[in-house]
Amino acid sequence: MKLNYSFSKREIALILILILVLVGLLYYRFVYLGISDQVDQYNTADLESQLQLEQLQLIEWQKMQDEIDDIGQVSTSSLETYDNQKQEINLLNDIFEPVIRYNFSFEKPVAIIDTVRRNVTVSFTTIDYNSALEIISQLHSSKYRVLLRDISISPGDLTSDYLSALATEALTDRTALQQLKKQVDTLIASNIKVDEYVMKVYRGEPLTEAPETEPATEPAEGAEGQETPQETMPDEGAFIEGGEGEAVIPEGGTVETLADGTIVAPQPVPETQSESETETEKPVQTLENSIVNVSMTMTFYETAYGAKSLDGLIIQTPETTAAAE
Repeated sequence: MKLNYSFSKREIALILILILVLVGLLYYRFVYLGISDQVDQYNTADLESQLQLEQLQLIEWQKMQDEIDDIGQVSTSSLETYDNQKQEINLLNDIFEPVIRYNFSFEKPVAIIDTVRRNVTVSFTTIDYNSALEIISQLHSSKYRVLLRDISISPGDLTSDYLSALATEALTDRTALQQLKKQVDTLIASNIKVDEYVMKVYRGEPLTEAPETEPATEPAEGAEGQETPQETMPDEGAFIEGGEGEAVIPEGGTVETLADGTIVAPQPVPETQSESETETEKPVQTLENSIVNVSMTMTFYETAYGAKSLDGLIIQTPETTAAAE
């Protein structure tokens, strides 16, 4: 069967209209809406807000990560059971081993309910300021619960003077030599220059020159068999004649003529010490150029809970402590 149908103009118009509507729908769905979505995605205001939010989240994340990383470095002290004095003494001896000298004195422990306080008076001397700070840091970060207070830091002798005296002593004393090496190692680690004389003793090198000393103030004696020339002053009432009718005044002297014409002997002007002969002033002692003296009070905390014995404890009540304060 043959289809020989011809569309009328009206039908053709309707078909064209339907095709145009279909094309419009396809354009709206796949072109217009797609472009609108992309425009919304590239809206700068929304992007800036999103960026700020992301930055805040990143900061919070980094802060949390830093706290996690620092967990292994944070010092956590423990509250030991009474009586922990022996272990505390061993700890102090280990910490103070590199210093020049130290002294600590334990007071009697005091207990209030289950808390025990033991005050320790500490004084020590280090080769430099950085070493003093390192000791204080080790005490603060120790494994036992401790409170540091009343810290006082002051300069002592000049470091150069101390090392020079210690080096001289180290030439005959092995203990002083060990102390010298320990102190010089500390200064070298801090990139502080050490005197050449001290370094020779430190390395055990032969000494070709003695350490510098202050110049002698006494005049040197004359050579053997020669007399040292002595300055002579004119006798009283004498004067040196010069040209006719003139009196010659010695250099640096003065002549006085009395009312009756008598000439008094020249009086020498007292010699003044030249600037080169004055003694060189030593530098002012500061924490940067001197050994450092430190004093402080430490309080170790322990607990009486579970203690095998409370011997040696001074028992106080909170009421007694409040009344004393």
